[in-house]
Amino acid sequence: MQVDELQKRLNNFLYNSGMSKNALAKTLKISQSQVSNVANGYCKRWTKNTKKIADYIQEYYQDNFQIPVKIETNLKQILLKNPNNESHILAILEGINSLQLNSKNETK
Repeated sequence: MQVDELQKRLNNFLYNSGMSKNALAKTLKISQSQVSNVANGYCKRWTKNTKKIADYIQEYYQDNFQIPVKIETNLKQILLKNPNNESHILAILEGINSLQLNSKNETK
């Protein structure tokens, strides 16, 4: 991942999570100015602290992956009709989850 990509991901994360730059800095035990520098595009190279930020964002999205309501509703209807379909549904969801993480949230 490039630093400019991290800037976009960080700003989206801050917006989506409602977490402040200061709270993120305290959580990661880095300075708030470093988080601000990344968020404002002043960071030009990859450091151990930018990696901490990227890893934290990655973990957040893995732990807070949201299934669209329409999909959740359809899955509930399938399970109500035949609870044995649960293993098939879980396999499908894992596949969808990996696709979403690869296209939106994965760091490379």
